[in-house]
Amino acid sequence: MTEHPDDPASVPAPKSARRHWWRLLLPAAPDVLSLLVAQGEVSVRGLDAFEAWSHGGGPAAAAAVRSAQHAAYRARRELLEALQSALSTPVDQEDLYVLSERLDRIVNEARNTVREGEILAWTPSVHAARMAERLAAGTRALLAGFALLSTDPENAGRQADAASDAVHHVERDYREAMAELLQVDDLRALLAAQDLYRRYLHVAEAIIAVADRLWYVVLRAA
Repeated sequence: MTEHPDDPASVPAPKSARRHWWRLLLPAAPDVLSLLVAQGEVSVRGLDAFEAWSHGGGPAAAAAVRSAQHAAYRARRELLEALQSALSTPVDQEDLYVLSERLDRIVNEARNTVREGEILAWTPSVHAARMAERLAAGTRALLAGFALLSTDPENAGRQADAASDAVHHVERDYREAMAELLQVDDLRALLAAQDLYRRYLHVAEAIIAVADRLWYVVLRAA
């Protein structure tokens, strides 16, 4: 049987189509960067609630911190499941895993601070409120960096710097708070405040750890 040149069936498929037909059989690749951003959004919500609690938000803000911590855990599990199923990712899987794990630590540290404060019946001071403002700002900068990873890595690195800059001032606030405690005569109140102020430092350290890894991801992609 002679093939007619005008017969579509006789026209060979383009090379690109023949080369990539197998991709149609594969499941759609999970958008792991969007899942990281989603976890970051939950983390920002948690740190905003932590800031409200540190400003005297009371039980409602404490409950919001706990709720965000549970939601952050679920968001992290969703990202890890996507990493398991992904054949390839735009950012190295190990980097995504570490970013997610360190991000989760931020919300956990904030939740632990609230829990300890409630146990000790501690009322956050103006120093705690100031530190929490910086921590929330640092977490928002991390989220902005995550959102820029695929489109503007250089600016993602700048957001990592912004996160670190925001929380580096927490140590200064901590020193001022500790100096003020020297005037406190109530030993129980003094010890409680010391413990809680240190926990704010732990949140700051967790944010810096994420910022450092974010810069590492940017440098690897350069």
